[in-house]
Amino acid sequence: MINQVKTYDANFTAGGLLLNEFRALEGMLLGDSFEKEIQIEEESNSVIGITTMSARKRIITEIKRRNSMAPIGFWNHFFQWDQLEMKFGLLYLCFKTYPLILDIHVEVALKKFKTGNSMIAYDVQMRMDEIASKDDHVSQWSISTLEKLNVQYRKAIKDAGLYDGNHLIRPLKVSPTFWRYFEEINEGWFITACFIKN
Repeated sequence: MINQVKTYDANFTAGGLLLNEFRALEGMLLGDSFEKEIQIEEESNSVIGITTMSARKRIITEIKRRNSMAPIGFWNHFFQWDQLEMKFGLLYLCFKTYPLILDIHVEVALKKFKTGNSMIAYDVQMRMDEIASKDDHVSQWSISTLEKLNVQYRKAIKDAGLYDGNHLIRPLKVSPTFWRYFEEINEGWFITACFIKN
């Protein structure tokens, strides 16, 4: 029997945007032997600075996953961006890497933004309950896993500046050049996801 691919996973609980970690790995991400160097880093911890081996392994696994979703040339742009733009760039990778996070964002945040912009933890929980009711895999997750995902999702969009804890916010301090990059790589959906265009 072929294993059914699980669309949703709970790995986003490993960490939010991971801005500091990605910045620390600039040399590796811009180089041409990332996979090899990140394996060495997992053992040596010379760059990333995550004390425990188990936490380091978990975060590096997610960094590798997100890196695999980055379009060609993404990191060259990323390290030219200012800090706020970097956060949006990392949010984009999160949406690409974790279908569950994108689903919540599209089904909850995007809809809430269009109808008055307030959003609370309960709104996210309602969507997760809805997903769990249709997805046997998600329905087996513990309440604490679902809560952690809820917290991490809201923290990620808050860190990027799309949310203040109660209200969803359209980012106004980001240059049009930044958004143009996503149009140029045919990822205009992300601009919509950031409440820039309907």
